[in-house]
Amino acid sequence: MNTKIQTPFLLSLIATVALTACGGGGGDSSTASKSTTPAPTSTPASTPSPTPVVDGESLPDLAHPQTGSTADAGNGLEGIWSTSGTSHTYATIDPTNNLQYVDGIATIATTEFFGSIVPTSSTWVLNTGVKYSGGFFYTASSGSGAFAAKQTFSGSYVANGSTVNLAWNYDAANALAVTQSSVTGTWTETNTSLTVDNAGAVSGTMSNCPVSGTLVLTTPLSNKNLYTFTVTVSGTASSCSAPSGTTFNGQAAIVFLPISGSSLYKRTIFYAAKTADNSRYAIGQVAKP
Repeated sequence: MNTKIQTPFLLSLIATVALTACGGGGGDSSTASKSTTPAPTSTPASTPSPTPVVDGESLPDLAHPQTGSTADAGNGLEGIWSTSGTSHTYATIDPTNNLQYVDGIATIATTEFFGSIVPTSSTWVLNTGVKYSGGFFYTASSGSGAFAAKQTFSGSYVANGSTVNLAWNYDAANALAVTQSSVTGTWTETNTSLTVDNAGAVSGTMSNCPVSGTLVLTTPLSNKNLYTFTVTVSGTASSCSAPSGTTFNGQAAIVFLPISGSSLYKRTIFYAAKTADNSRYAIGQVAKP
């Protein structure tokens, strides 16, 4: 029988932010000179609306990955896996086969998973795993499946007496070549603001909890889009549910959100981390303001 433990959730659930194009044009401030001859009357031509200025970029191309990116230099299993639509998933697998994922419906996260797998050339079996759902966490077992390198990942495992099925696609963000400075700056979502310096030091708040730590490339000096995320609650706040000294460790990656009304995308950082004793987890998706 699996042990069921009440889990106090720390962070706001995964935020798939609805991004909209914005911008506008300024009017002509000059004044037209008056004519002494009356001009014939006519129906004024309609003024076209200014073209919105969209702050975004095109998706990286898996068919032509950027040099050094995970899709270019990875082993075919490591990287970011996902599904899209109203029901969606972000999963990450690091080079040592640690796997974690978050399922969501619209803006609500429904399942969080942290574990590790043992792969062969095209199959995998679950080594360890913990699934969070409905305020509890459960030990995962009997996991196995198959993958096609840089294409698909599928399989299932058992948690709390139920079989959980997985079916993911290799994400376009794997074709993005990054550096440590790719995550430099301030990234925010509701009740969360994280500032990352050029060396990967993190400071700020997560769900109103003051935190400090690091966000550094999982493979140092590489251009692979996967980061190791470690933060510790470094103080107290009345609206923070985690005690000072609580440490979260997990993975993070740059992923892309579509911009409404445009063919362009916005960069975000998706992260998922948990405490060593599994009592708390932290997930979020932050973007630059």
